[in-house]
Amino acid sequence: MNTIRIIGLGTSDTDKMPLGVYKELKAAGKIYVRTLDHPAVKMLEDEGAEVISFDSYYEQNDTFEDTYERITNTLLKAAETEDVLYAVPGHPMVYETTTERLLEADKTGIVHVELAGGQSFIDDVITALKIPVNENFQLLDGTALDVQDLDYRKHTLITQVYDQLSVSEVKVTLLEYYNYDAPVFLVDKAGSIDEKIIESTIAEIDFHVPDSNLLCMFVPRAAGEQYDNKSLGHMINIFDKLVGEDGCPWDKVQTHASLERYLLEESYEVIEAIEKEDDDGLVEELGDILLQVALHAAIGKKDGYFDFYDILASLNKKLVHRHPHVFSDETVENMDDLNKVWTKAKEAEGKKPKVKHEKEYAEAVLKWMQETIHKDIPLHDIITEDDDYETR
Repeated sequence: MNTIRIIGLGTSDTDKMPLGVYKELKAAGKIYVRTLDHPAVKMLEDEGAEVISFDSYYEQNDTFEDTYERITNTLLKAAETEDVLYAVPGHPMVYETTTERLLEADKTGIVHVELAGGQSFIDDVITALKIPVNENFQLLDGTALDVQDLDYRKHTLITQVYDQLSVSEVKVTLLEYYNYDAPVFLVDKAGSIDEKIIESTIAEIDFHVPDSNLLCMFVPRAAGEQYDNKSLGHMINIFDKLVGEDGCPWDKVQTHASLERYLLEESYEVIEAIEKEDDDGLVEELGDILLQVALHAAIGKKDGYFDFYDILASLNKKLVHRHPHVFSDETVENMDDLNKVWTKAKEAEGKKPKVKHEKEYAEAVLKWMQETIHKDIPLHDIITEDDDYETR
């Protein structure tokens, strides 16, 4: 079995490369490289090394996934007849998809893979920006960035940004979460003599983008009420405190049963906001529904039975299971097919106790709400309050 040896080139030229790695590259008869766009590769070529690059694959394939798959297959094919030396920027185990794929091949016994050398770009970036690594920190891929990945409490380093378009796409995602004037940094060629740091705001960061294969983006961790207020974790902590020993006298004595009426009332108020086409009111009233869910979750957690994440897990599992036509290979052509898929999924979950007359109650309440709302009768005049009843 032949070997594919993956060597990290580090982030700079051969002068900063470990001596053993440099000697191995110099002695190699042939070096495969993922890209020529690296200072060390240029110096190795100048010194007479035979370099085979995969830059053309990026131009010939539509997606990065296709490109990395093709690179992997080419290397595996070469390893059928000889040992292969493959050099990648940085460290081979840091954001190097081809390494991941080759290691998968190693597990199946197709080829033997070895790893060596290479300083990660992270070292140079945190040095350039003077970021203590003991602080909260996360590393994200700009080509697959999702707003759900972002956490304002952490310093965020974003890789796979290399031109104005890729930076603009990352910027759009960041603006869904951060303030438009939040600070952000572009770091180019970190650790080299050509190192450059560009400071800007998120809104304007794509005005200042050099074309570079050695570019990354850094968003400092943020603080402030505007970020806390968007955090699910912050909300959960608030409710845990409210029902805790030193919490609110009202909240900490509530039970699931004592909250029944509030859930009904808040549901009515949601319907009222919908009927009035009041978007601001709907935001507030849906928040009050979420309040009820979070308070029940906090009580469940305090009692030791369940918490908010159990509710999320149950919901997400159910949604995926009941939508195999979206999340699996089930196909539907029309609403009849959809209803059959839905029914089959529900039956597979097993029967659960039915709420007596649930649909009749819902229809009656909706009819009553329609009649009263359109007569402009205030909700508080409709709901008869007990002496000890207080809207939360």
